[in-house]
Order: sequence, then structure tokens, then C-alpha cells
Amino acid sequence: MDEKDTVILRELQKNSRISARDIAVMLEVDEREVEDRISALHAAGVLRRCTAVIDYSAAGVDEVAVILSLKVTPERGLGYDGIAAQIARFPQVESILLLTGTYDLQVIIRGQSMADVSRFVAEQIASIEGVRETMTQIVMRTYKEQGVEMSRPGSRDRQLITF
Repeated sequence: MDEKDTVILRELQKNSRISARDIAVMLEVDEREVEDRISALHAAGVLRRCTAVIDYSAAGVDEVAVILSLKVTPERGLGYDGIAAQIARFPQVESILLLTGTYDLQVIIRGQSMADVSRFVAEQIASIEGVRETMTQIVMRTYKEQGVEMSRPGSRDRQLITF
């Protein structure tokens, strides 16, 4: 990976819809070279996915997001990886992070309602062997997501949470 690849990755991270032609102009290279580099970054597993950042509240879609902190007992021979792999298989799980400090893992979960998320945490996550403790925090409002500001000027609305 070189400086050109770094520029390509930064531009795709800012705007996943940017064309190879636009990147080629920035780098002063041929469009085909940019396409080849993007393909190579995909093949190497460096570029995992080009995606959109969606403000669901602006779209009028109700959803609940929670930050789930976990204390876990690492598995012999696998450490934290085995438990993280079990948690990662659920579509409700948006991300999993290994942390230092009081809790071992942080899991971001999204669902249609607080009841759905609560049931998921209780039945699917807390029951995993090795999970010793959970702490759930409800995301009341998102101000910035993946580098994109989400708040709308003058909007003071927060999501209504019902149990």
C-alpha cells in the first residue's frame, strides 16, 4: 500500500459514490489504474465495503440503538475472539470493539424497538457462555456518525423510548 492507495481510501471513506475518474484526476493517473487499485484493495481485505451513512430519524424511521458493554471470560486458546465471533453473527449487531478498562467488549446494537433490543440482549447475548456481565446504554441522539454530522440545526427532538 502506498500514498496513492491511502488517498483512494480517504476519498472513498468521505464519499463512497465518488467515481474512479474523479479520483484519477486528483491523483493525476489513469482511471484504469484507480480501478485496479480499488480492486486490489478489495481483494486484500483492506477495503471491506463502500456504504452509505443514513440518518434514519431524518427519514422518519424509528429505530433504537444501544451501546452494550460486556465483561467476558476469554476462551482458552481463542481469547476474546471466540465470544466476539459468536456475537458478530447476529444481524442486529452493528459493531464489536475490544476495549481496555472496566468492560472487555463494546457492542453497538440496532433494533425496531426497545422491547426487541432488550429481548435480544437477554436471550441471545447474555446467554452466551463466557458473558459475565452486561451494561446497556440507550442512544438518545446521534450527533455524528462515521465522520458525518447528523444533527439538524434547530432540531431538539429526541427519540421517544418506550418499554
